[in-house]
Amino acid sequence: MIEKLLFGKPTFDEAKAALDAGVVRQRVIASNIANANTPGYRAQQVRFEELLPEPGEQAPMTKTDPAHLSSNREAPPAPRVDLRNPGTSNGINDVEIEQEMVELSENSVHYQAISQLVAGRYRGILEAIRTDG
Repeated sequence: MIEKLLFGKPTFDEAKAALDAGVVRQRVIASNIANANTPGYRAQQVRFEELLPEPGEQAPMTKTDPAHLSSNREAPPAPRVDLRNPGTSNGINDVEIEQEMVELSENSVHYQAISQLVAGRYRGILEAIRTDG
């Protein structure tokens, strides 16, 4: 997903959805880290990319509420938070702090890259507005 956003031509909606997913992922990772010493806590994980279609494929469209408008362009699916496999990898719960820190770092890099992309797009629009014609 990050490759498409950085090297493709994403829309603002796609970039916003990616930022929203990053926020959700950040909260889940922070919760896992905060509960690293909580007995019996089950680590959670955001699985957003698994819901996206492969490049060139179209996402299946489903109408989940009769009040929804039908459209050829549907919003990306919301991130899903899953519990990891139950178990006790650290003797207390299944939180692996090293893995959480790696995921936190990756998420931060992705979020910063996407936010810089969006900021650049807005700067381009602002420059187009300011240009004397």
